[in-house]
Amino acid sequence: MKEVTKVQFKDIYFRVGGGAATGWDLAYWNNFFEDEKRPGMKYLVEEPATPEHKRMMIVTDCGGNEYRLFFMTEEGEESFFDFPGKS
Repeated sequence: MKEVTKVQFKDIYFRVGGGAATGWDLAYWNNFFEDEKRPGMKYLVEEPATPEHKRMMIVTDCGGNEYRLFFMTEEGEESFFDFPGKS
């Protein structure tokens, strides 16, 4: 992941995130990011590795003072919370 500015983070959020159809819309952005509810946070991004990586995920790491934005495939998202060895 690379550290970016808030402006760059916002650009990727809106450009690649999918918009209202995926829930990553202006209302979500304004609620969680616009008013700097957590000052001093870093913005980290890992852009989509392939065209199949179109499921945007955002993690807030309060301990590390980071917002992390990354993309997964549909299959990766489906199995994201599976425990190792699950059949």
